[in-house]
Amino acid sequence: MDNTTIRIRPYKPSDFEQVIKLFQEAVKAINIRHYSPEQITMWTMVDSKQHHRWQQSLQENICFVATIDSTIIGFADMSHEGYLDRLYVHKDYQARFVAYKLFKRIEQAARSLGLTKITTHCSITAKVPAERMGFKVIKEQTVTKNGVEFINYIMEKIL
Repeated sequence: MDNTTIRIRPYKPSDFEQVIKLFQEAVKAINIRHYSPEQITMWTMVDSKQHHRWQQSLQENICFVATIDSTIIGFADMSHEGYLDRLYVHKDYQARFVAYKLFKRIEQAARSLGLTKITTHCSITAKVPAERMGFKVIKEQTVTKNGVEFINYIMEKIL
């Protein structure tokens, strides 16, 4: 695939359904290497309450999508305070610099806001790619979602 065909653009509310589907499929296909089926089911559950929360945060946060033609192949969003909330790439577009391109746009936005660091809670699966982008682990933690425990990492990148 020619990487020049990947476009990064701001998120639009009309992207929402494609973004949710991409998130769920990516976690189910990729994160299953490091998390149990029960954890994956809980992680990817987007009920009506979470649906509204996702819509709201994607619109309020600084959010970009990566596209090829009109198909969304990745997305990333960050709060105005520098918390990288999500960065997911379609399972068929892994290792093609999609995450890198999305993160560079997020980093550019953070710098333009005058932020000095970006923080995130990173999955086991995303830890090594995040480290390649300059993030450092602050600490490992266990979080609970609907009674199911997950290990992830609090990470930060100094800008």
